[in-house]
Amino acid sequence: MSPNRPRVLVLCSHPGRLLNYSVLLNRLNFFHLSLCQNLEEVRKVLLKKNPYALFIYDDFIPGVVELATLRRLSENHSIGQFLLTGSFNEQDKARLFQWACGSRVPLLQVLDKPFTLKQLREVTSRIPGDEAIPEEPHSASHQDKRMPMTPVSA
Repeated sequence: MSPNRPRVLVLCSHPGRLLNYSVLLNRLNFFHLSLCQNLEEVRKVLLKKNPYALFIYDDFIPGVVELATLRRLSENHSIGQFLLTGSFNEQDKARLFQWACGSRVPLLQVLDKPFTLKQLREVTSRIPGDEAIPEEPHSASHQDKRMPMTPVSA
């Protein structure tokens, strides 16, 4: 593990999905993670003043409150870039990127769910200052499997 690996902050209201994000990100060699179920937890984490290269906002729905939240979080300057996951059409994605550009919110990617480990690898490899993450030596069919983003059964 590289001590200089970027930190990742994940906001997801479902504990099982947070566990899935932890597994996915660990497979991509991200070990400095903060996993939050709500915005209050995010605020507490950000008060510690640790820089995060990436903020993953799971199940993002582009409403007025959510966009204002992104703007406030970006003004904190503790977050390098944002990855929004959810269900988006191409028009939604274009509007989000246009809004982010005009609002000076560093939006890295808008990713449809479910997404693959390969897609997440491609996104995280574009984090500034981060070297490309090599593919795992598994079969191609294994790499292309969609990772379940639903709560894990007990």
